[in-house]
Amino acid sequence: MLNLKKEIGNKGQPLNVKPFTLYNAGLYDFSRLKELPWEQWRLFALNLFECRDCPHRVAGVELDGYRGNDDVLVFNYLINGGVVLDYGFIDDLHAQIGGRIGARFFIIAPAASVAFLEDYVDKGSTRYYILRIPYSIINELHSRDFTAIMQPIDEAEVNSTVEAVGFDFIRQPLVECEYYFKEDKKSKSLDAVIKIKTFKSKAMAKGASQKENLETLSIVLIDYDYPFDPKRGGKEPPPPFEMDTVFYAKEIQALNWEIHVPFRLLGQYVMLTYIDIYGNEYTEIKGLNEFKEVCHA
Repeated sequence: MLNLKKEIGNKGQPLNVKPFTLYNAGLYDFSRLKELPWEQWRLFALNLFECRDCPHRVAGVELDGYRGNDDVLVFNYLINGGVVLDYGFIDDLHAQIGGRIGARFFIIAPAASVAFLEDYVDKGSTRYYILRIPYSIINELHSRDFTAIMQPIDEAEVNSTVEAVGFDFIRQPLVECEYYFKEDKKSKSLDAVIKIKTFKSKAMAKGASQKENLETLSIVLIDYDYPFDPKRGGKEPPPPFEMDTVFYAKEIQALNWEIHVPFRLLGQYVMLTYIDIYGNEYTEIKGLNEFKEVCHA
């Protein structure tokens, strides 16, 4: 980045170097899988996400257990020498069992074996949640206590994490929002509004479980025009998330836990990444057609 030049192909005059901030949206994964026999990996995956080991069948599909009352499948990435969890897999799964499961279904998979970025995929009346397993601390699980890297809640705190050292399992926060358009009578401008109703961390860090609703939100990163293709099969790499703006928890709280984005800046799809103070993230893609009708302020 420090050696970028003005012309395409990194040619021409050097660009003037300016300060920049590195945002680490999430935690650290190694790309190499620790070699565990499948049955050990399966049990580890279920225990990690507090699922009951209870093999059962739904419409002929072998499932691994339950998370609460919801069905759980541990994705077998070892089949045929190695496979990835893509949209096609979820399409096929839903075609076979979609009418016989509830509103939520959990799939546990290695982080490097998931071919898309969002943390859930909606099919019919069921939301398929993807629980990703990082590999960075599997060997550390029983050898040391967890020390979480605290993420900033306003811009003044961004650099305070630079010297921090810690780790944690990736555990998605619980996020529930409302999405609607809001027109201000004075300015006549139209905003897309994300109203955060629930944000609760599931981190294993000390004291995390005692935090109140919305207390552990750090930042929300937004890609205004994410090139999402509903027909994409997921075999090829997903388009990258390109951050257009960041909203810190303090400014979101000041607006009664609302995020306002000018409608004129948005493409057909928006990607949002919600990050808690421990570095865990929750990513979703929202089409503009999923926002409610205009509310007048």
